[in-house]
Amino acid sequence: MTAAEDNSSAEISIYDAIGGYDVNAKQFVDELKEINAEVINLRINSPGGSVIDGNAMFNALQRHPAKVVTHIDGLAASMASVLAMAGDEVHMADNALLMIHNPWTMSIGDADELRADADLLDKMSASILSAYGRSQYEADELKALMDEETWFSAEEALAAGFVDHVESGLRAAASDITALAASSEFSVPAEKQIVSLSKQIEAITKTGVEVSNELAEQRTKVEEISAELLEACAKVEEAEAAELVQVSAHAPVVEPDENDHKLSSEEFWAEYKRVGDEQGLDAKNVWYAENKHRKN
Repeated sequence: MTAAEDNSSAEISIYDAIGGYDVNAKQFVDELKEINAEVINLRINSPGGSVIDGNAMFNALQRHPAKVVTHIDGLAASMASVLAMAGDEVHMADNALLMIHNPWTMSIGDADELRADADLLDKMSASILSAYGRSQYEADELKALMDEETWFSAEEALAAGFVDHVESGLRAAASDITALAASSEFSVPAEKQIVSLSKQIEAITKTGVEVSNELAEQRTKVEEISAELLEACAKVEEAEAAELVQVSAHAPVVEPDENDHKLSSEEFWAEYKRVGDEQGLDAKNVWYAENKHRKN
């Protein structure tokens, strides 16, 4: 982002992706606060970028007391097209393009997390729809155009009400290519925009890998804890079994009583547990030795 100012007007150029490594909201808002001009000319040539950063920049322009005139010099796509709508007036070069579509994201997680991200995208779409409200389209028409990812020429954008004025753009003849490449209008070439987007994708991918690695580490820790718990449970069961054997070995032999009725397996173990809960481990073991003959 570049900015220039005189007493009556200031110019800000956004010739890069929005958010991340390039034009971020903090830098934009900090520089915007320092501008005291009556008119701010915001010049845009951007493929878009972060919805969050773009919304913050949009709101900062709306709050600024200056008259804001946005100029689409080459491309206002995705979030850059939303930012263009922040102008009190919107101008577009006759050879420029404007593109609107639904926000998208890269997401990692379980079904609940993916549903939450989808809900967040729906909310972002709603905020974008409100920014496009200056157009002549109804909300449902705008939503359909965003679903289809729609591109507008300058004349189409003017007819739709996205822009207020169409200006003559630069016409490049073969003999002018070198001069145009060195001019401020092309100070950020298409190659740099591609590199910028690549950096954002790389950052997102790196974050995804880090999250996956962290989840793998957590999964390993859970498995280790589970193994420790299973081992501890096995030791407790072995100890209880040894106590039962010891009690059985020393307990007197009880002759079966014809009056003792048999117990189902469920009844036997339920009573065994009840005695233990009420009288303790020793009583439970004695009860087992005395009543084991009753178990079906």
